[in-house]
Amino acid sequence: MRIKILLNKTAATDYSIPVTQTAERRAAIRALLAEGEVKNQYELEVRLKKRGFQASQPVLSRDLRALGVAKQAGVYQLVESERITPLTALKSLLRAAEVVPHFVMVHCEPGAASAVARALEAEEVPGLIGSVAGDDTVLVAVSSAAVGQRVRRRVAELLQSTS
Repeated sequence: MRIKILLNKTAATDYSIPVTQTAERRAAIRALLAEGEVKNQYELEVRLKKRGFQASQPVLSRDLRALGVAKQAGVYQLVESERITPLTALKSLLRAAEVVPHFVMVHCEPGAASAVARALEAEEVPGLIGSVAGDDTVLVAVSSAAVGQRVRRRVAELLQSTS
């Protein structure tokens, strides 16, 4: 399918543009990636030229992004699902994991949650496992209901002393 673009009513020049050019080029890219390893965009550009497609580096970048292509192990690969870094690749970032049956939700002023979370942790309450700060809330993980009550009481004390 082609679309004819007329710049004015008297223009005799035919500026036809193939409507499916992008789709055809992207189909060719999919086929090339399925056929074998493509290590860089230059290599992809050369292989596309052999199939009759012209594409600049910016166009190839847009095509690869639109197709969901990612570079893995030094080659471009089609990634059909959402790209999530496997946990095994994040191994060096992990420190420990604990099952935490109890939480305390602390509400604070907008923008203050991070400071409140750090301050709560700095008090080194035994059994306070950690915290997650949003904008105006802090989720505090505690080892038991008793520790949760201790944290809640500490916050309540501070609230009462400011009234």
